[in-house]
Amino acid sequence: MSVILLAGRKKAIGTKKKVVKKVGKLGDGEVPSITASWKVTSSGKKASISFSRDNMNVYLDGSPIECTAYITDNGYDLDLLFNLGQNKGHIYSDVEGSEMTNYLFFDDQLVGQDKQTNLKSSHR
Repeated sequence: MSVILLAGRKKAIGTKKKVVKKVGKLGDGEVPSITASWKVTSSGKKASISFSRDNMNVYLDGSPIECTAYITDNGYDLDLLFNLGQNKGHIYSDVEGSEMTNYLFFDDQLVGQDKQTNLKSSHR
């Protein structure tokens, strides 16, 4: 199923607004709100991948890394693409009504999913 989901996302990315994020630039006193976080193994090392929908940054062990963001559906769908060593990472965040589901893909394989409910959103 993860290959089917990812294939559909790659096709949809072509129709989205592209935003290349400059990372490591947080304002004075700014602390990002982490939306989802996963533990992964890349090149034999354990790492924590997380992201913030607030500033569209991806973090590796708490430090921001370079990513490309694609935004669509009035800002409710978000694709973040990044590289981690030899691995290609892809975070997809989808909001529907009061639920948000966040997916982490490494090299086209689903490695993590995070679901949050009771959000204040009128998106359908």
